[in-house]
Amino acid sequence: MDWLNSYLSGRKQFTTVNNCDSEITTINCAVPQDSCVLGPLLFLIYVNDICNAAPEAKIKLCADDTNVFIHSKNKDLVVKQANQCISDLNCWFTANKLSINIDKTCYTVFGIGRTDKDIKINLAGTEIKRVTSWSSYR
Repeated sequence: MDWLNSYLSGRKQFTTVNNCDSEITTINCAVPQDSCVLGPLLFLIYVNDICNAAPEAKIKLCADDTNVFIHSKNKDLVVKQANQCISDLNCWFTANKLSINIDKTCYTVFGIGRTDKDIKINLAGTEIKRVTSWSSYR
């Protein structure tokens, strides 16, 4: 396991904007992104317990994308569960030194309530964008 330890420790990063480099900083917590196999695998292992954060929801992971599915025949219950779920997931992300990008977060409604305009999902007081299809998200 020395190879894994050496792969994960002592890593540094910097950013370049308009040919201006930031200071080089040691990375204390991250999965390296310079590998096609090991990086994604380590990330999936890192986030593997996310399902425990919101057991009432079905969570699907694909690379660094997280999809959450909540269902009920009761619209008000779904809205309540969705808002609680996003709050629970936000706590999990924070505890694991990750964050939800609110600008890339959206939701859609299938079935009952599909045309209701009063359905609102929020994250820490910020309303999440509602879309009607994947293409309207982009």
